[in-house]
Amino acid sequence: MQLEHPRHILAPVDFSELSALALQYADALSRCSGARVTVLHASSFEAPPYFTQAQLEELQSRLRAAQRQAERELREFVRKNLGPGSNLPDVRVVEGRPAETILRTAAEIGADLIAMGTHGRSGWNRWMLGSVAERVLREAEIPVLTVRSNAPPPSRPLLIRNILCPVNDTPIARRALEYAAEMARCLNATLTLLHVDEGRKPDTIPDLCAWVPAEQRRRCRIREIVRRGEAAREIVAQAAEEGCDLLVIGAQHRRFFDSTVIGSTSVRVVRYAPCPVLTVVARESARTAQSHTEPN
Repeated sequence: MQLEHPRHILAPVDFSELSALALQYADALSRCSGARVTVLHASSFEAPPYFTQAQLEELQSRLRAAQRQAERELREFVRKNLGPGSNLPDVRVVEGRPAETILRTAAEIGADLIAMGTHGRSGWNRWMLGSVAERVLREAEIPVLTVRSNAPPPSRPLLIRNILCPVNDTPIARRALEYAAEMARCLNATLTLLHVDEGRKPDTIPDLCAWVPAEQRRRCRIREIVRRGEAAREIVAQAAEEGCDLLVIGAQHRRFFDSTVIGSTSVRVVRYAPCPVLTVVARESARTAQSHTEPN
């Protein structure tokens, strides 16, 4: 198994406490792995169609001044929330719709991880993560770390000591474990591997820890747990019992007409987990997607 760690992290910020916490997670991962961090603030404004050319030019001048002010405030926001001991990351203020701007910027800078806060909502699955985070999770080609309002207040500096990684016998679960194992090594954290036996025939894994190379087993503390029941419920329960600081889960993106959906287990874990969740994504080919009739 080839171990992975982030090299360039994009941290979208909306000046909320949640985005500040997500920024601190990005900083903790960057200090451990040596990854670059780019902090992004995106805002969208469209001029009314009845504006004259003179009015548009005046508006553009004011927007440029507002952007410069936003950059100053963004740098101050970063300094305040990362503290004096951290390296100040690059900052960008970009005009555009947030979800589209986050995805486009991630591609432009070659980011391999997005860390963001999400203002979750109740209701149907497609809204429960917050519209911006939901779209980023649905369309991103790279792992996405989401921090919700139910995350516990962080220590200063933020410490990640307990990592939980649910696995089943699938390629995307193994890929998620690559991230979790490398982060546990890098952060000197305890890694708990969780398998939930839902009573299906191929649902057993003889030795979860055998997935982790011997070198990694020597360099981080690894525990193996098997629970029985419904997957999302048991994963969330284990996260609460563990007091985990980070949950790493694999998610399969599947085509649904002209859009993309995430397996229901992954969505529910992101929605209800008592800690930030790093979702490692994989996309299905169109041919494979047509063969599926039920979500995860």
